[in-house]
Amino acid sequence: MPQDPLIRRIDRFEAQVAGRPGLRLRIACPSQEFSELEMEQGLGRWLSCVRGMWESLSVACRPNLALLMLQAPPVPASVERYLLTLRPAEGRDSVADRLLRHALIGLPDTSDRHLSEKLLERPELLDRVRALTSRARARGQVVEPLSCYQASTRMDEVAERIGLDCGETPSATLTWGSKAGSRKVFRTTGLAHAPGSYEPVHDMAALARQATELVRVHGTKRWLVKINDGYGSGHGLAVFTPTDARHHAVLTALRQLEPLTKDISRDRFLEGIAANGAIIEQYLPTPPRGEKRSPSTLIHLHHSAGGGFDLQFLGTHEQVLGPDLQYLGCRFPASPDYRDTLVDMSLTAGKELGSVGVRGHVGIDFIARKAGDGRWDVDAVELNLRQTGTTHPHRTVRALLPGTWPEDGLLTHKGSVVHYTGTDGLISPAYRGLTPTSLIEELHHRPDLAFDATSGRGVVPHFWTALQPYGKIGATFIGTSQEECRVLQQGFTELLDGMAG
Repeated sequence: MPQDPLIRRIDRFEAQVAGRPGLRLRIACPSQEFSELEMEQGLGRWLSCVRGMWESLSVACRPNLALLMLQAPPVPASVERYLLTLRPAEGRDSVADRLLRHALIGLPDTSDRHLSEKLLERPELLDRVRALTSRARARGQVVEPLSCYQASTRMDEVAERIGLDCGETPSATLTWGSKAGSRKVFRTTGLAHAPGSYEPVHDMAALARQATELVRVHGTKRWLVKINDGYGSGHGLAVFTPTDARHHAVLTALRQLEPLTKDISRDRFLEGIAANGAIIEQYLPTPPRGEKRSPSTLIHLHHSAGGGFDLQFLGTHEQVLGPDLQYLGCRFPASPDYRDTLVDMSLTAGKELGSVGVRGHVGIDFIARKAGDGRWDVDAVELNLRQTGTTHPHRTVRALLPGTWPEDGLLTHKGSVVHYTGTDGLISPAYRGLTPTSLIEELHHRPDLAFDATSGRGVVPHFWTALQPYGKIGATFIGTSQEECRVLQQGFTELLDGMAG
């Protein structure tokens, strides 16, 4: 019986890196784990396994790193070579050497399922990866924890099968990233956050009791019902507005709650409450004659063998959200009007999270509101114990632009402050059929758009495998101002439109 070609690819990869005792080996499985409802809404079509290509850029900037990335469906070889050539080779480093230290193991599976599910159906492949990591340790090579988008019970099983710990937070600590868990962290650390409840409940009667007490104290404003966990991208939010503080009026308003996304019916939302629990939180409106924004931050927690942990602040972003609060993109950095406040609040939350065992990437969402007198107030909203939509563009820029990132998350490249925007939302039926290879070829002929390492500006696409079948792609636009980033995004969109004819 012929050997599995994926096994043969791992064999070649191991042979290429085995003779380098000082090498670090990283296994990446960027499976984005969704709830059943989110998968029903079609997110699995393009988001369950196309994250993580920023890790390929790490091979280009770290000559001592070897990366084996698991993907499904396969990422074209043209994308691999394109990414590994974005940063110029220096010294003994070369593109050829980067290709030796880089292996994309692409399962030929286009089904709308999580990458973790697909891998668990391939025990022979996981056994081969386990043998790779075991022999690497025996050779004296450092084997990093499993790099993944986020933890889950499935990802725990994948990690166990290949003999690694998860690089992101253990699934046992994910409760601190739930809606209730986030609010408890904010309460414990004294961070400003909206009035609301702290214990999830699973039925309408209990939810009404919580809401009635809150309405009596804080008034008949607009309130949110947040499903406690398992729902992202705005799918777990609904609004209700009681007419007065009497229990009957609050219960009536709750029964008429409206999910923020039109893709979910009220009955389906109530099923989510019963299954996952929910909390109540006051909606924070835009002040009269004021302004409201949705900044976020990224931090990273690394635990040492001695029991301590290091907290690294990565950066601040302004999030671009849709009307249903779904993430559409981001701008870096966040406004200087409240950037220092974001940093301070994030470090406070990060220290608390580190003390309870959280590790890996953490995204923190905020609401910043400007009053009529010009004062900005910042409230913490939610903790995301995983990589987020801002992680890919941020890690991309960190890998491509050498330099020191200070604690405020800013970056200066050749004397200019770096700006970038990222989007996951370039989608059109007309883009279906466009191939990643053809897009790369077009970028080679567009020096005004293609990323240039010397100037530190240009476009770096992602979501490659979603382009041809679904007409969807994302990109990071890097420049020296937000206006330059806007021009790059407009030019890239026009390029796609032109290719689509």
